[in-house]
This record gives sequence, structure tokens and C-alpha cells, in this order.
Amino acid sequence: MASFMDPVLGWLLYLHPALGMMVISLIIALTTTFAIKLLTNQSLMKDLKDELNELQKQMKELKNNPKKMAKINEKVMATNGKYMSHSMRPTFFTLIPILLVFGWLSSHIGYYPLWPDHNFEFTAVFEDEARGEVELILPEEIKLMEGELNREILRNEVTWILSGYEGDYSIDLKRNNKTYSKRVLITKEREYAPVEKSFRKKILFISTKEENGLNSVKLSNQEIKPFSDVLILKSLPLISKFNWFWTYFLFSLIFSMSLRKILKVY
Repeated sequence: MASFMDPVLGWLLYLHPALGMMVISLIIALTTTFAIKLLTNQSLMKDLKDELNELQKQMKELKNNPKKMAKINEKVMATNGKYMSHSMRPTFFTLIPILLVFGWLSSHIGYYPLWPDHNFEFTAVFEDEARGEVELILPEEIKLMEGELNREILRNEVTWILSGYEGDYSIDLKRNNKTYSKRVLITKEREYAPVEKSFRKKILFISTKEENGLNSVKLSNQEIKPFSDVLILKSLPLISKFNWFWTYFLFSLIFSMSLRKILKVY
């Protein structure tokens, strides 16, 4: 399914994932840094930054004098509040474009697609105590490669091996006369449906068990780890496992700090 962001960002898909994330991180860092420089009073920002540094030095010197330290802390809070209010102004101009970029990245860079005529797994995850049968209902274009559509729930998971033609589908699960649907996208393009869908009941930030014990349904899209085949970095246990977001975060941190220093942005 084409996105209106494809003409803007589609070229990233032709680059190695690590290089692609490096380039987009640099572009976003340049955009936000210039936005801060052009949309804020840099003279005032510098004065506030210098004042904060001076107050922090005073706090270190007064660590044995709680009363004076408390007064200095009040000044720090007030100055920091002014600094934050001014630095937030560019966010109003950059937030929506950045969110659009992030939305596109999460649906194109996080996983590899499910390819036409290639086997993939469709897994239903249940509560530990869930028992009984669950039925898989497939569209005509998707075929079951092994076993039966009706399966017994064992060890809280049921997995079906499937394969299908290119297309955007909905696969249903039926349990105790209730039907659950999951979108499945099979394509040669660098795009995919959400890999996992939760069916737990949610009230604000609290989730509770679904009545039939179904927690989630997940697909077997391979996750993209940009540094997993990069010389030297692939041997580092933590960095080699970074997904697209943490790769962006690492590059963004490096570029943002460097650009602020080079361009003297406060």
C-alpha cells in the first residue's frame, strides 16, 4: 500500500539499513538544529546557558550549606524553565514532519516484508491456562502448508505455516464463537502490516485478560538490525542488536551534539 511519503523517503530503501538510518538521522539533526538557530534568540539562549552553568558551579561549592543551596536551586529551576520554554518553540514547526517520518520508518525499515510464495508463520499467543481448540480462517489466496486449520492450544502458543500470493489480506481466528482478525500484507515491496496485534483488554495503561485467553497474534517478519552485518559493529553484543529506532537514536545523538557545537547553537 503506497504512502504519500514514499516519493520523499523511498530512496532510503535502496541503501544499506545502517547507511539509510545514518543519512535520515543527519537530515533530521540538520533540520532541527537550524530550526533552533533560526527560531530562537541565540544571544538570550547563550546567556541563559551560561547562567545555568554558573549556578550549577555555585551549587557544587555550597553542597555543605543546605539553606544557600536551596536558594540557588530555586534560581536554577527558574532559569531552566526560561531556557526550556524558548527551546521548545522550534518544536511546533518540526514535530509533525518528524512524526510523519517516524511513522514511515516504522512501517518500512523495522522489518523485511512477507514475500509472495514464501512460507511464513502466523502465531496466536494465549494465556498459560488457556485450553481447547482454535480455528484459522484463510482467504483463498493464502494456503496452509502444514497441519490442520483447527489446532489444540498447547504451551500457550499455536503456529500455522502459511504461504500466499501478493496482496493485502485479513486472516481470522475463531475461538468459542468469537472471531479475531489480523491484517497480513504479502508483497515484494519494502512494506509490511503491523507484525504483532494485541487482543488484551486495555483500560488506560492497564491491560487485562481477554475472555478467551488470546493475548496476541504475530507474524514472522524478520526484524531489520542495521548493524548486524557491519564490520566491527556486528561483533558488539549490544549495538549489533539495535533496531531502527535505537540506530536512529545513536546517530541522532552524535549528529545533534556535533552540529550544535560546530554551529554554536545553544
